[in-house]
Formats: sequence, C-alpha cells, structure tokens
Amino acid sequence: MEITILERDDGITHIVLAGRLDTTAAEELGADISAAATEQNRPAIIDVSGIEFLASMGIGTLLAISKRMTKAGYKLIVLNPQGMVDVVLKASKLNKVMSIVHDLDEALEILQADQQQDDASDPQREVSAGYSRPQETPVSTADPATENTLKLAIKNEISEFKTLNASLAQFLAAHTVPSRAAYAVDLAVEELVMNVIRYAFLDDDTHSIEIELAIEGDQIVLRIVDDGRPFDPRENPVLDLQSDDREVGGLGLYLVLDMVDMLKYERVDEENRVEVRVSMIVEDQGEDLSEAVSDLPETSGG
Repeated sequence: MEITILERDDGITHIVLAGRLDTTAAEELGADISAAATEQNRPAIIDVSGIEFLASMGIGTLLAISKRMTKAGYKLIVLNPQGMVDVVLKASKLNKVMSIVHDLDEALEILQADQQQDDASDPQREVSAGYSRPQETPVSTADPATENTLKLAIKNEISEFKTLNASLAQFLAAHTVPSRAAYAVDLAVEELVMNVIRYAFLDDDTHSIEIELAIEGDQIVLRIVDDGRPFDPRENPVLDLQSDDREVGGLGLYLVLDMVDMLKYERVDEENRVEVRVSMIVEDQGEDLSEAVSDLPETSGG
C-alpha cells in the first residue's frame, strides 16, 4: 500500500491511500497513517479512491484515527471510496459514526465550515510519498489456468498472507471471476483465515491451516480447515462501532456474513471446517447491499 501526503496551505491535512488496506497493511502502516493524520493537530482528509480492497482491520484503522481526532477537537473525512470498497464501508455502517463524502469540494467545505474559516482551497502538489509494499510474485500449488481447484496449506503465521493473497489473486483472475464475487471471496479469506491465525490456537506451536478454492458450476467455493479450538463464525456479535471494546473479529465476520451467499460450519474430528459459497451470476446490477445490513442473510447450518 502507498501513502501520499498532498501539501495544502488552508490548514487541512490531505492524505491519499492506494492499494490494499488489508490486515497486513493496517498493522504495518496503521501507525504511519495515524501519525500523518493527527500530528499536525488540524482537520484531515483521507482519500481512499485508490484503495482496491478494504478489510475490517483497515476500517478499524480509519475509525481509530477518527476517534482520536474527535477527542482532540478536529474532524476527519474519508473521501471518495470506490466500487466494492464503498459497499463495504456502508455495510460496516462507518458512515453512521464519521463523515464519508465523494466530492473533494464538499469535503473541503465541511472542514472549512467546521474550522470557521473562509479561506479558499489552493492547488495541491505532491510532497511526500510514503512506504510502498513490495509486489509479491504469485505462487500457487496448481496451474490456475487449467485447474478448477486451488489447494493450499499455510502455517498459522500472518506472514503467510503474502503468498496466500498472491495465489488467490492469480486463481480468481485466471478464472475471470466477476468483481463482486471475487471481492467477497477475497474478504472471506482475509477475515476467516486471519481470525483462525489470531484466535484459534491456545499454544505457541506451529499449526497447519488448509485452504481450498474451487469453481463448482456457477459458484466459487471456499473451504477452510483448522485444528484450533471450536468456533462457529456464524455466531456473529452485534455490530457496535461506537464501542471502544468491540468483540475481536466481530466487524470482519459481520462483513463476511453480509457479502457471501452461504456459510456452513462443522466441527468434525477435532477440526473446524468452514465452507463458503459465493454466486458468480449476479454482477453489477446496481443493488445497494448496505440496505440489507440490518437484517443479515440467513446462513446454512452444518
């Protein structure tokens, strides 16, 4: 992920993010984003138009920055989320607790009014480019151009996500999975596997997590198997962005349940077995998925 700071002389900090704001990026760069937004003690804009993927940890980063700035007496605006990132932000209800706008002039007007200033906005020039995550070479155990199934086994280490994400992207692209379905699968892998790595194991031993991705008819199917402690991801906690002590993993699981068509869980032979199904048929029909957030779709049992 890339962080760019745009120079302004109107008393507003303007930050531009590009790439994937997933768990790894949030952990590596969250402090940098927060420092860029808050260190100058003034209102800030975070432009996310270049963010192509947003996970719950990324949303948590934006929320934490907003809360910190509010306590300091300043306002944060998230600017111009695009496509599925916009859908995910609405589904998370982040717009209920902070400002999300799609027009820069509107954002400036809100912040300048909040500052009680009459200064007009000035031209911007790029002055600082931040850390950019190196691009990973896709790695896969199968040739995704000829195989309908991808099988991976990773260790319970966050560092494994770089190879996992690369293999996932290669498989989805090779099979031309529609954008909404691809995003839903990407989100499910990010949130469910990260949840296993973080919370499933009570010891410090190395464990294997089996991940299978398959094209079955008009569906893409994700299967995850681990030998951690029992946990049914369908037992979704109540979403409360106002709380400072939300249950761990709650927002991510909430988003997954909202985005996928089916999630099944079984506990078999001391293993957690999760199966997720996403339809590849419905695509770009303009439905606002956030409208159904208050009533999460029912998921099939094991």
